[in-house]
Amino acid sequence: MTSNAKPAAVDLAAEESRKTAKRDALMAIEKQWQGDWEHRGVFEVDMPSDDSVAPEDLHDKHPKWMGTFPFPYMNGVLHLGHAFSVSKIEFAAGWERLQGKRALFPFGFHVTGMPIKAAADKIARELEMFGPEFAVPEELETQLSELSVDAPKAGGTFRGKKTKVAAKTGNKKYQFQIMQDQGMSNAEIAKFAHAEHWLEHYPPIAISDLKAMGCKIDWRRAFLTTDHNPYYDSFAQWQFNRLREMDKIKFGKRYTIWSAKDGQPCMDHDRQSGEGVGAQEYTCIKMQVLNWSEAAQAVAGSIPELKGKKVFM
Repeated sequence: MTSNAKPAAVDLAAEESRKTAKRDALMAIEKQWQGDWEHRGVFEVDMPSDDSVAPEDLHDKHPKWMGTFPFPYMNGVLHLGHAFSVSKIEFAAGWERLQGKRALFPFGFHVTGMPIKAAADKIARELEMFGPEFAVPEELETQLSELSVDAPKAGGTFRGKKTKVAAKTGNKKYQFQIMQDQGMSNAEIAKFAHAEHWLEHYPPIAISDLKAMGCKIDWRRAFLTTDHNPYYDSFAQWQFNRLREMDKIKFGKRYTIWSAKDGQPCMDHDRQSGEGVGAQEYTCIKMQVLNWSEAAQAVAGSIPELKGKKVFM
């Protein structure tokens, strides 16, 4: 008696292949043309080199358009929210190209601020606590409690109680656990104890994802913020110095959260913990003690520093 298991498996694989055949064919065409665009530099936009046109007529003969996207922060991979937002300028860039304009779409990656440094410090501290294999002692193996969700409002809208940090990290307590969920080995995670490694790891992944999306970006004009890119850094310095010379920016005072450890203000997304905590106003009432009980007078009389002084509460 022969078994039908093998033919059935073959038939199942063939059926699955038939189901995705159209999708696979379209994706192959997509990859083919994306490779062709990159090879020919289709989205690379330069200044016109038409010397026969007077400067005042240059824009009429060679119309231009430029769009930018808010720099995504590079403490992780791009997500669906980025794709939704970038699709708007991506479609706009394509439309302007169809109108015959030199459509320039540069792209930057945000690496300033404290979130990357804070995450790197977490990895460094966890290496000290648990070693290179991140072996958490059994007594510290605690799961975060499930964050409750409010009942739906009218219209079926739900409001979660998770902060932005909780929404990103789920129920993971330690930074190394978050990165293990991304498929990283412990040896690779250890490299993230140095803030510079974040700048080297995540931007190339973002570029690959944006290319796969077919974005019409001139990648010659991609950059990182901070002095990691001296051209961007010098431009930012020039811009702020110029604005200050024009009396457009001034120093002022405002209430803020101060980090005693770092010796500087610590904004909401810069903190390792305490997101959503704002400056809180207090009213202090100063009251002079006018009438003393006999017991209090006896104590006050025994303290030389209080002799002849007013006492306030």
